[in-house]
Amino acid sequence: MDQYGTARRAPGAAAAPAVPEGSLEAGAVPALEAVAARIADSLGFATVVINLYRPAWDDFQVVVVHGGDGPRNLLMHSALDASDWTPFLHERYRIGRAYFVANGTFDWSTDANPSYVPEMEPLDDPDAWHPEDALFVPLTADDGRLLGVISVDEPVSGMRPSPEDLDVLAAVADQASLAVEAAQHAAAASRHATAVKHLLRVSAHMTADTGIAELLDTVCAGVRDGLGFEHVAMWLDDGDGHWPVTAVAGWTPEERRRIPVLRATDLAGILAPGNEQHGCVLLEPEVARSLGGDRIRFEHASQRNGRGPHGWRNHWLMVPMHDRNGRLTGALWADDPVDHRKPTPETLQALRAFANQAMSALEAAWALERARHLAEHDPLTGLRNRRKLHESIDAAVAEAGESGAALLVCDIDNFKRINDVLGYDTGDKVLCEVASVLAAARPDRGVAARLGGEEFALLLPHVREDDALSAAEGLRARIAAHVARVPWGVTVSVGVAVSRPALDTAEAMLRAAGRALVAAKRLGRDRAVVYREQALEAVLGTLEERRETPEQLAAVIALAETLDLRDEGTARHSNTVAAYAEAIARELGWPSERVERMRVAGLLHDIGKLGVPDAILHKPGPLTPDEWPEMRRHSELGARILEHAGLRDVARWVLHHHERVDGGGYPAGLTADELDAESRILAVADAFEAMTAVRPYRRAPLPTDDARAELLRHAGTQFCADIVPAFLRALERRADAWAAVPRRARERRSVTRH
Repeated sequence: MDQYGTARRAPGAAAAPAVPEGSLEAGAVPALEAVAARIADSLGFATVVINLYRPAWDDFQVVVVHGGDGPRNLLMHSALDASDWTPFLHERYRIGRAYFVANGTFDWSTDANPSYVPEMEPLDDPDAWHPEDALFVPLTADDGRLLGVISVDEPVSGMRPSPEDLDVLAAVADQASLAVEAAQHAAAASRHATAVKHLLRVSAHMTADTGIAELLDTVCAGVRDGLGFEHVAMWLDDGDGHWPVTAVAGWTPEERRRIPVLRATDLAGILAPGNEQHGCVLLEPEVARSLGGDRIRFEHASQRNGRGPHGWRNHWLMVPMHDRNGRLTGALWADDPVDHRKPTPETLQALRAFANQAMSALEAAWALERARHLAEHDPLTGLRNRRKLHESIDAAVAEAGESGAALLVCDIDNFKRINDVLGYDTGDKVLCEVASVLAAARPDRGVAARLGGEEFALLLPHVREDDALSAAEGLRARIAAHVARVPWGVTVSVGVAVSRPALDTAEAMLRAAGRALVAAKRLGRDRAVVYREQALEAVLGTLEERRETPEQLAAVIALAETLDLRDEGTARHSNTVAAYAEAIARELGWPSERVERMRVAGLLHDIGKLGVPDAILHKPGPLTPDEWPEMRRHSELGARILEHAGLRDVARWVLHHHERVDGGGYPAGLTADELDAESRILAVADAFEAMTAVRPYRRAPLPTDDARAELLRHAGTQFCADIVPAFLRALERRADAWAAVPRRARERRSVTRH
């Protein structure tokens, strides 16, 4: 009796492939063939068979047969279940590190597996080899795992091996074990490299102008191609407790349509934190059904099942996805591993990384959506702000044509009294109640907006003057009736402008409605006035109204607050830079209005980091050459945000705050003469704060004296030679300026890329 490996199927088990599937690198087979040849030549065995363990099938498959065609044809690529090897590797057969099954010690008739029996006549010697003898040597890993078994037969001498022969056989088996382990490590390294490549591909999509649906499909494709799962899907919460599928890989369009909408309640038991391994949930199918999986009607069944303790057998593999607040928002699901195995801890960790990438993409998309919403809506009332009101008015006027479009500008009368007497909380509630009345009065394609303070606007398409005045009077009446929390009542004054050839732009409409509102106020409040140019101008004269735009600044501050929520370190950095910039401006003797503008620029100088991915912003080491351009975009992104908000001067300063006076900065390489003083101040304040605070790539901040020396050393090259001394004087003279800077802003643990 000799070596084993013929294919056998346990009752109810899946059939294993006849050819090994990626469990061993092709380069290891020649090494094992050389080992078999060495055993045959040095120890004189005519037949040498090497069986390797396949975790996916819990069996040993023949990968090398050194000998004649008979054993090769019978045994090559055949497999024997691991349990069938147990009787042969019993302690009673052990001699040193080999296992010798002598003729008569094992009842071969009880073994249902076909085997190879050599045609040889035993010698007339007690130590002669018998055709029913068998000799096995295990291949073991450094950690004790059984990697395979070497089986030898047909000794040329006709004698059983001596103890010395067995020692040599064990030593050669050690070489084979090393070859197998090296191949497995190489295969693992290749899988890891593939996973990293696909993770980087996902990261590249995150930094590109890619839609969220396409990006999530890229994540699923990365799991399929990088981790070897043929079917991948992602579900996301729609806000109503239902989870529709949002991205897939490996499904036909028809198969995707059959993927069910899941419910959070059905998944609560499955995705419980106690079920997680390395951030993933891997459950036996019976356990998954007991935890709620039986309520999920999913027609898909695994097609890549294995068997045994390491094989994939209709397992449930899901990765919970949580937002920044820990709320469960979705799940990534993977099935049909191409290697038929349950995932290793390394695979689970990689799968978690892909889910984290997807969550980062979602968070970035949601943050951008929130930023856009805050940039275009009033954070208190939820109405639109002035940011795109001009566009809406121009569009409504152009679309309405001769039918006209009306603009109502409303102002709450004596609002200061409400704040002074009843408090700011009540004042805010009054603003929200007035806003709800305007929102209810907004027609289809109309716009209700808060212009700032207690002033609102209502755009009414296809409305003529009489109807516009009626709408204004109705609005006054509904506000007076609806807002009841003020004891003396709430009234509003309304200015009405209706488009016509002389009023055919947003600017003209807003000015006309504003003039009519001034007239309503001058005429005693609590009334609506329609803009009729000759009559109003006769009353109001040639009043020139210069309106500052605090509502635009509020929109940008709202964006800055969004960035603060995303990254606390950036918020504290910006607060500190704002304080430094303000101190420099005061030291230079600037007027108070310009000083305040300088402080605002410092507060908003890093607002462009809204567009920088978290993976770069929070990277704890140096950026790569591919990552630096993405980081350097933040000054241009910030300038565009501020430009759109109407803060053109601040936008220009922010755009150039990484320029150098010698022309070596970015993005434009400007020199000192081309830079505003404000940009040069931001450069100094920003650099000093970066040097004296914790950074992700430098945990130990520079001492203040060293940072001052750095500023002086680079004055005239990187920094303006006039600004640096002013800043250093401010540090020495204006200790009161730093009392206002929170200590945590300079000694923070939350670190952010500069």
